[in-house]
Amino acid sequence: MAYRDDIAERFKQGDLARAYDLCLDALRRQPDDLWLRHRAVLCLIRSGALERAERDFSRFHLADARHNEDCLALGARLLKAIAFESSDAEFAVRARASAERYADVFDQTGGHYPGINAATMALLAGERDRSRELARRVLESCRQGLPLDPEAAYYRKASEAEAHLLLEQPGAANMALRSAIACDRENYGAHATTLRQLRLIVAALDLPDAWLDALEPPRPAHYAGHIFHAGREEGGIAPDDEAALKADIAAVIGRENLGPVHGALAAGSDILIAEAALAAGCPLTVVLPVPVPVFIEASVRPYGGDWVRRCEACLEQAADIVEVTTDRRIMSELSLNHASAIAMGLARMRASVLATSPVQLLVFDGDESGAGAGTARDAAVWRQAGLTQSVLPFERRLPAAPLPAVLASADESGFAPAIRAMLFLDIRGSTTVPDDRIPAFVREVLGRLAGICETMPDSPAYADSWGDGLFLAFGGVAEAARAAVRLQREFAAVDLEALGLPPTLGLRIGGHCGPVHEGTDPVQKRTAPFGGQVAIAARIETVTVPGSIFVSEAFAALLSMSKPSDFRCEYVGRTTIDPLLPDTPLYALRGVARGSPASGDVRGSARSEHAAQ
Repeated sequence: MAYRDDIAERFKQGDLARAYDLCLDALRRQPDDLWLRHRAVLCLIRSGALERAERDFSRFHLADARHNEDCLALGARLLKAIAFESSDAEFAVRARASAERYADVFDQTGGHYPGINAATMALLAGERDRSRELARRVLESCRQGLPLDPEAAYYRKASEAEAHLLLEQPGAANMALRSAIACDRENYGAHATTLRQLRLIVAALDLPDAWLDALEPPRPAHYAGHIFHAGREEGGIAPDDEAALKADIAAVIGRENLGPVHGALAAGSDILIAEAALAAGCPLTVVLPVPVPVFIEASVRPYGGDWVRRCEACLEQAADIVEVTTDRRIMSELSLNHASAIAMGLARMRASVLATSPVQLLVFDGDESGAGAGTARDAAVWRQAGLTQSVLPFERRLPAAPLPAVLASADESGFAPAIRAMLFLDIRGSTTVPDDRIPAFVREVLGRLAGICETMPDSPAYADSWGDGLFLAFGGVAEAARAAVRLQREFAAVDLEALGLPPTLGLRIGGHCGPVHEGTDPVQKRTAPFGGQVAIAARIETVTVPGSIFVSEAFAALLSMSKPSDFRCEYVGRTTIDPLLPDTPLYALRGVARGSPASGDVRGSARSEHAAQ
């Protein structure tokens, strides 16, 4: 049916807000359509709106869809997601509820997917005997022949590996997982999902896990290095030295099992690393502070030789090119540092998705006196995050040439450049509030949210309101993330029905971080942020699913580098936020308990304590 195709396509593209709305529209005409009800709840889970998903799962009576594994497992998956965000005090109870739901589905369908999840959640809830019983049953269900579809075959063998590990048979688990990977070698996302689950099990059972390291996907990397001229006579490096450096780079790529690489393409080290990575088959993501032509004129062409040609060749082969701003100047160290921090965050986020650890590859002379920007700063930021570095020494023959004037041009307009993390909030459905309830809505809903803004430990640098919305700007993404989660929870605690307000009201929060121009607002007569980056934050809010927090890739990457253990960002997909802009990668931001599996701190979590009880 056409409406299903439209919903499925939007879901695939990450346009979850529109997909969810289309599901609800179609359900008004066909309220008994099970596929629509299932897909609506799946949209909410994927967008991080777990509380709203839980409500809709109950409202749509999906638990009554007996013998429909997709619908039944969806409820168990929802309970698992909530458990994985929980504190130690709540985890065991929620994990047990998820295990019971998965086991009920397993009893009805006999499918290995609900069975293995029931077994693992039972272990994490502290029910080891129950877990072993379920694992044996899963192994029995996996004895039939493998499906022809590579992904289906992978998951069958992966379930077998997980069952063996639950039975404390790591050797058999290792063999089964290797067989699974052989079924679908390039499906790194599926491999990562399995590895995360297996690491939880080995932590709970206190088993050795070194064998899992060998099965990790290729490791994402951030790269950086010094700029240098081409040719010995211009203070660069001789051709033989360049060839030797490139060989050293290739050796590191192989030794560290590098996969996707993220960085800029300035003359010298950047281009050498990018060329070596592309030659090794590593996907290249180029992250630039300004549009490509501006960057080339500032950081490539002035250094002579054929750097421009080589830069353009790398750009043609790049998997992705991220232009952080539309600024036609590299204004200051501020924008350069902002772009490099995003590149580092992208590498770290990619590593999290792939259930492995990132590496930083540097061509560096070791001089940290210039740690305000450039390679020295990148090295310091990565090291402070406690992440692995691989440094290739670089002997600088001459001081770096001064950067072109375009890099140092000042803003003469009275506006000051700044990096701001911005939140836009609005309440979806506010137009349905009856006129006689507007005072209650303003006082008890908007007033309550405004009160939270005034009492935050990290107060916003700028705050404004209009209609049913708020605009907040912060000095950094960690402060903005804390504010967003707190506002989301505060809204969820409002008893809308008791106030005589429509229960369908939903808070949407969109977030972005980027360079802005701060100057006097000609209407309000106070300092305010202006620029295209502000507009991007506003556009993200319009495509956010009610009950969710959607943030840009830049926001998510910077949050990743700040290493907060009480947040997670899950990829939503590329979404059209404005017809005049390219499709934008968006992430769902969630607040989670520190040390929970959702925080990514698997080895340091308290799950093993629950399993040992």
